[in-house]
Amino acid sequence: MAEMYRMPIGFGPSLGPRQGPEGRRFTGEPIRTNLVTCAYRTEPDALAAVLPAPFVPAPEPVVTVRVLHNLGFPWLAGRGYNYFEVLFRAVHRGAAGETEGDFVAVMWESMADPIIVGRDEAGHPKLFADVPAPADVDGDLVCTASWEGFEFGRLVAEGVTLGDWPHEREEATGFADPSTGIAQRPRFNYKYFPSTTEVGKAAVDEVVMIPAGVYQQKILDRWSGAGRVDWTRARWEDLPTFAQVVNGLADLPQVEPLGATLTRVVKLTNDLRDDLRVLY
Repeated sequence: MAEMYRMPIGFGPSLGPRQGPEGRRFTGEPIRTNLVTCAYRTEPDALAAVLPAPFVPAPEPVVTVRVLHNLGFPWLAGRGYNYFEVLFRAVHRGAAGETEGDFVAVMWESMADPIIVGRDEAGHPKLFADVPAPADVDGDLVCTASWEGFEFGRLVAEGVTLGDWPHEREEATGFADPSTGIAQRPRFNYKYFPSTTEVGKAAVDEVVMIPAGVYQQKILDRWSGAGRVDWTRARWEDLPTFAQVVNGLADLPQVEPLGATLTRVVKLTNDLRDDLRVLY
């Protein structure tokens, strides 16, 4: 089997979610996640302005914000991290035709290790932020993303609280067919690394697709109801490296709220080495 390498080079094969010690692969091990989502319909022209070619808005121009509170990853020796991500419903227009799915606009994660690995190996558009566990506040579930004390994103699921993990239900629930899970659309990452010597040109410029239904999972419980997403516009002084990202999201009109969900799910790990596809 070919070995994977990342910087710094010279110390042997790299370690991460797709390659562990002695080439170990992390597949088929459980990950427990509290998944909170909130979606809203936006204006097609506004969404088109922040989608890179060859993407266009889907017939339903939907923005979905997802917060994942992950309780432990095998590749991190049981440690967990959280992330706050934004998806755009979009269509990829390529050589093989049109494919509709979720364009991953940005992922803010609370740990550097998965950010580095995800950007290098799979083209995930990851940035660092403080993303604490969802908090029960006055009968609502509140999820936040901040950087150096500046809160720029907030998702509120109204009228629901997190509570304890349902261990008994986990033991009594079997894994379902991947096609019936919670990720039923392909995900698109736009992998872009700038040229070292030519400003404005790319060293790597490609679309990476993660097909739908790549995880075995069991859904322990699911709530749906009202919710909202609040973006706080930032000055450069507030967010020196990604103010433009937050402000671009804040500028997308929230035309129609589509509700919030809370899902308690157990997934079996899949390192995606056999599933990642480059689209042309």
